[in-house]
Amino acid sequence: MDYIEVRVTTTHDAAELLAEQLAEITGGCSVDDPQTIEDFIHAPVKRWDYIEEQLFDNPQRQPSVCCYLTPDDDGKARLRRVGALLIELKQQDETGFYGDLRMDVSPVRSEDWENKWKEYYKPFPVGQRLFVCPSWEQAEIPAGRTLLTMDPASSFGTGSHATTRMCMEQLDGLDLDGKKILDVGCGSGILACTALLLGGRHALACDIEENAMRVTAENMDKNGLSGTRYSTRCGDLLSDPAMRDELGQGAPYDVILANIVADVLIAMSDYLPEWLAEDGHLILSGIIDTRAEEVRRAFREKNMVIVNEIARDGWVMLCCMHAKGEKLSETF
Repeated sequence: MDYIEVRVTTTHDAAELLAEQLAEITGGCSVDDPQTIEDFIHAPVKRWDYIEEQLFDNPQRQPSVCCYLTPDDDGKARLRRVGALLIELKQQDETGFYGDLRMDVSPVRSEDWENKWKEYYKPFPVGQRLFVCPSWEQAEIPAGRTLLTMDPASSFGTGSHATTRMCMEQLDGLDLDGKKILDVGCGSGILACTALLLGGRHALACDIEENAMRVTAENMDKNGLSGTRYSTRCGDLLSDPAMRDELGQGAPYDVILANIVADVLIAMSDYLPEWLAEDGHLILSGIIDTRAEEVRRAFREKNMVIVNEIARDGWVMLCCMHAKGEKLSETF
């Protein structure tokens, strides 16, 4: 199906308000604002280590609000209402709050994206025991492997990226039978799903994004994991004492997974080791290689030792345990 793209240039201060006003007519809008990227980069608590360079290709572009309409009578009627709203706002805007409100309209030819990306996401093995497969594939599961069903359409985190795959490989090498799991920054819930499918007893998956809770539940269901085997919690344990207390009360955890970014992992070093069981494994990933030593140092200062490390494609995964001298050499 084809669409009509409607893009309206505005100002940083007015972008969100304009998006709300246009959404009442069009049903939904998105904001493209270079200042948002700048704010994200300079935020007090960083949640990134790598940003695509393409985001900086045109930093001088004006903030804009974009929506898509159908090229039928309904879409054309909505387009006329958008034009009338912009004229009204221009007439009322004596201070220039909204900017020039220039409206650009262009046709967009829609391809069958749903089937297009399916061409590039195929089943693949992970470690010695896992086999990741999208739900639309009728692949034969290799003998001795456990099926993990995961779709790109669900959310980020399909196991194909190095940071996630290294965590899955680490889980694949552990004895997870009956273990209690904490997945911090769960995203699609892929790591919690993996841990349960490999024998884990219960997983608590948490994330700062509300959408992650829904997607995690969907993926648990796709993999036949009932609600009695997992729970979800939305919030930021670094800024929410109540959430920290709740996670702490659920300790100790036999396995803690944190596939996030270096700065957040370092900040969490005050909590994650305390919640880890005496013989538990703490799996840290999402670490760009240039930041790996900072993360190592932060957790060593909490009396943790690195018992396994994997580096791939510029990213690093660290598996840690509580320091216990020579016993550690028997673990791997």
